[in-house]
Amino acid sequence: MPDTGRTNYLYAFTYNSSPKTREIFQCRYVLPGEALKRFERMLSLAEAPFDFKIVVSDEVTGEESSFQVKGSSIEEMLEKFKVFLEASTGCSIVRSTEKPSDVEIEESDYESMSNFEKLQMVIYASFKHGKFSSLDVTEIYQNTFEENLPKSTASTYLARMWNNGKGHLERIGNRSGYMYRLKTEIEDVKKEIGRAEKILSILQVRVGK
Repeated sequence: MPDTGRTNYLYAFTYNSSPKTREIFQCRYVLPGEALKRFERMLSLAEAPFDFKIVVSDEVTGEESSFQVKGSSIEEMLEKFKVFLEASTGCSIVRSTEKPSDVEIEESDYESMSNFEKLQMVIYASFKHGKFSSLDVTEIYQNTFEENLPKSTASTYLARMWNNGKGHLERIGNRSGYMYRLKTEIEDVKKEIGRAEKILSILQVRVGK
């Protein structure tokens, strides 16, 4: 398959975000190597011991391949994911420890971004100061991307970013009305804010067309 940066593949990655909760992360149209990078980001939100399932579907031919694996090592999981993606797509994947440059990120296809990734962009770019709720996020998300996002989905994504206090968000309150705050004092959060602002500055031009 030529390296055009776009494919017909839909990737679905199912993982445990807590002992009793299974989450499904999806992305589409990207090359297998890019899908592997996105799965790797999801691994940081998963609970060990790991129990994962990956499904790769070709939207043109209708062909589908699936792979389920258990283990306790993230590196072991990533290597098995890599082998499966190469076998199911016929593409060779070269893993890199370097993060993609801003230019590579900015040129990524808007359609390949998942709802979770788009919500992250909104949070990093729009809520650098003060507290916010899932309703606040939903309103800005819908205004930015002109897409509906259920409040329950936003709440699930926010809990994922909070990640029991280990993520980039602080959470205040109770189930009747959680409020969140970005941990802007963390260096990684500062980097994500700058990245999100750059990406949204381009995506808003595309979405507005």
